[in-house]
Amino acid sequence: MTEQQESPPDALSLARLGEKATALGVMAARLKEMSDDATADFRAAVLDEHTKNGVKSVATKIAGERVATWTVKEARAAGKVVVSDRSAFLDWVIANHPEHIAWEPTIIGAFEKALLALAVHDEVSGTITHADTSEILPGLTWEPSPPPSSIAPSWAKDGKEQVMEFLRTGAMAQLMAGAFQIEPAES
Repeated sequence: MTEQQESPPDALSLARLGEKATALGVMAARLKEMSDDATADFRAAVLDEHTKNGVKSVATKIAGERVATWTVKEARAAGKVVVSDRSAFLDWVIANHPEHIAWEPTIIGAFEKALLALAVHDEVSGTITHADTSEILPGLTWEPSPPPSSIAPSWAKDGKEQVMEFLRTGAMAQLMAGAFQIEPAES
């Protein structure tokens, strides 16, 4: 029972509470569906603009007021060097750093990690070289990061409150016109 209810609800108030719960439940489900669709369309458009024109963020304004800024979430790294030919890489380490070879011809994990951290991708030649010695490191290739696949909003200071105010005052009516198209019930 809510704080406002001091006694059990009568049949009429139960009916009103049921109407409210039912209507809001239907609206919430429809809004969730619409929000998911709108967000997917918006995400696709923003990521397309990011790919084509380098757009990194888009401000959202409602009734002329900025309420949020959506930002493309970039991969943290531009890509990484990976071992693509274990045998060639192992041969190079055996020849140049045999002290980092385990009993079986395998590269010690910590050394491999350290060496990969020093590996540099040359975009022109496509080779991987040692950052300190410029020596070509065989068996390594460049694996680019995947393209961005998501966007996220950062709300203006009072952005959510402004949206709620637009909802309360009816300023959202034009934006939402037709959003709740009611289909006739099947007979």
